[in-house]
Amino acid sequence: MNYLKEINGFMRFLETTELKPATQALWFHLMDINNNCAWKDWFTVSNSRLYSRLGVSENTMDKHRDILMKHGRIEYKPKGKSAGSYRIISLENAQSIAPVPEKPKEEKPTRQEDKPMNPFEFYESHFGGTLNTFNSDKINQMIDDHGEEKVLQIMKEAVQKDRKSINWVSAVLYRPINKGGKHDAKGNAGRSVSKNEGQSKVTPIFGTGRLKRNV
Repeated sequence: MNYLKEINGFMRFLETTELKPATQALWFHLMDINNNCAWKDWFTVSNSRLYSRLGVSENTMDKHRDILMKHGRIEYKPKGKSAGSYRIISLENAQSIAPVPEKPKEEKPTRQEDKPMNPFEFYESHFGGTLNTFNSDKINQMIDDHGEEKVLQIMKEAVQKDRKSINWVSAVLYRPINKGGKHDAKGNAGRSVSKNEGQSKVTPIFGTGRLKRNV
């Protein structure tokens, strides 16, 4: 039995098994006594020797011995009033050491910004407050006119510019640059009409005193 390897194995064992300090101390005292016995498979030691080393009562020492037996670290054979025999179960063999349980992988929490949002969720998350009926209707109208993606884009722009207001979003969306060309009933793109369009123009003919009418 390798003393150093057994101690290292016991320390690894304690990483997965909780033992009271007195229970641990009993194991170390048994190891020390067995070391002085030149590492016998079974060695004899009296109860009085053990509980005097631990500084506890005999009953308390018995309880800690039972704990070591329960966890498979020692074997014990009582011999009536005579000293009992002990056998230390080696920890050098990896199979006798309880494996360290793997910690479950913690899933990275999804940030609120990473979740896909619709304009209504984005409003409550970034504009503050609960969405009321008035603003909900306005957002619905903007989505109907410009599409959800465009509305969400302008809402994000509002947050970046610290202009978190539905009125500001509406004003930007309904600017002429965002409106696009409106169509008439025939599907033809509309155009601005001059006040004088459709009227004949009159141009003076210099030197004649007459006016020339352009049709």
